[in-house]
Amino acid sequence: MHPTQNLAPSRRQFALSGLALGASALTAARGALAAGTPPATPAQSSGPIVLHGVSPRLTMHAVDTFHGSAATGLRIDFSRFDGEAYVPVRSFVVNANGRADEPLLIDDSYRCGRYEMLLHVDEYFAAKGAKLPRPAFLSKLPVRFQIVNTAERIHLPIQFGPWSYTYSRGS
Repeated sequence: MHPTQNLAPSRRQFALSGLALGASALTAARGALAAGTPPATPAQSSGPIVLHGVSPRLTMHAVDTFHGSAATGLRIDFSRFDGEAYVPVRSFVVNANGRADEPLLIDDSYRCGRYEMLLHVDEYFAAKGAKLPRPAFLSKLPVRFQIVNTAERIHLPIQFGPWSYTYSRGS
C-alpha cells in the first residue's frame, strides 16, 4: 500500500453506501406490506389501566430535580377550564412523598375537561433556602392537560428544577 493512500472511505462513498442501505430498508418494508404484514407502530396501551377495586382517578407526583428529592412543601393550585378561564378547584401542598394526600379527581368529580395545576416553584425554592439568581428564571409553572376518557386512570409525574420542568401522562 502506498503511504499516501487513505483507508477511510470518501464522503461520496459514504453517502452512496448510506443511500443503498436506506433503499434496501425501503424495499424490505414494501415487501412486508405486500405480504400483508402490518407496518410497525409505536407502542400503545390496548385500553385503560384497570386496578381491581380502584376507581379511575387523577393523581400526581412532583420531584425536585435540583435537590434530587420529592417536592415536599410545594404549593399547587388546581383549576378546571370552564370555557373562558381556569376556575380554581382547590389548592394543596405536596406531602413528604411528593404527592397530594388524596386523588385530585375521583368518583363524581372525575370528569372530562381541561385542567391546570399551577406550581409555585419560586416560593418552594425560597422556602428551601436554595441559592438561586434573583429574580428567579421560573416562578409559577403551568401544567395543562385534558381528560377525554373517564374510564382511564391518569397519573401526572412532574419533574422540575430552577431552570426547567417536564411532565407526562402516566397511569
